[in-house]
Amino acid sequence: MVVTAIAYIGLILILLILVAVSGLLFYARNYAAPVPPAIPGTIKIACVGDSITYGALVKNRIENCYPAQLEKLLGTGYSVRNFGINGHALQKSADKPYWSHKHFQASSEFRPDIVLIMLGTNDATEHNWKGIEAYAADYRELNSHYRSLPSHPIIYMLTPPTQFSVENCTRVIHTMNNDRLDAITEAIKKMAEEPPITAIKMNVIDINTATKNHPECFKFDGIHPDASGAKIIAEMVYASLTPNHNPMNTNI
Repeated sequence: MVVTAIAYIGLILILLILVAVSGLLFYARNYAAPVPPAIPGTIKIACVGDSITYGALVKNRIENCYPAQLEKLLGTGYSVRNFGINGHALQKSADKPYWSHKHFQASSEFRPDIVLIMLGTNDATEHNWKGIEAYAADYRELNSHYRSLPSHPIIYMLTPPTQFSVENCTRVIHTMNNDRLDAITEAIKKMAEEPPITAIKMNVIDINTATKNHPECFKFDGIHPDASGAKIIAEMVYASLTPNHNPMNTNI
């Protein structure tokens, strides 16, 4: 009887631990860090994306995620804000569509002058992938949404980073693959070549190509960059922005 009672109590404790862990994982995937308001008089940049934008697994994330590093590069004339959300995807049919998260609305109400979109990694999972046409159709709609904002922002479409194998594994622990990510990259490039619906031009920043030769920046799981990888992304974006956006003769 005593042994049975101990075993029963042990089973209950294990179940409680599993429930707690599941809750923490759900919270982590849906957690949205508070976004501070823009500094008045600055160019406002909204970084829309998933956990790569958010800075998951980046040491000292607040300082080293790519949006934070980009703001440092650009200087005081800009307010760069991080609207990245863990585990979210671009497609409306995905398990966690960006459209349904509060950061989608928050990034719109931010009234950005520039929108940087880097969504696609989670679309490339087996359970979310519906083909490139479905992805491209929802991307066009997302672009249209941001183009229609009162601030009439310039849209930059960032291709998703390359994925890498981990140690001796032939594929990463996630269910994405580079064939899908390559298809997404090419689709984004083609969208940028399409005639603009409005006078607002869309641009491509090819993060996929920029990260192809940097597996050392993706050591943890082959998907998420470390601080050095986030720096590569920030520097690519900075190089694309600075020729056209240099506010108030700010020293950068």
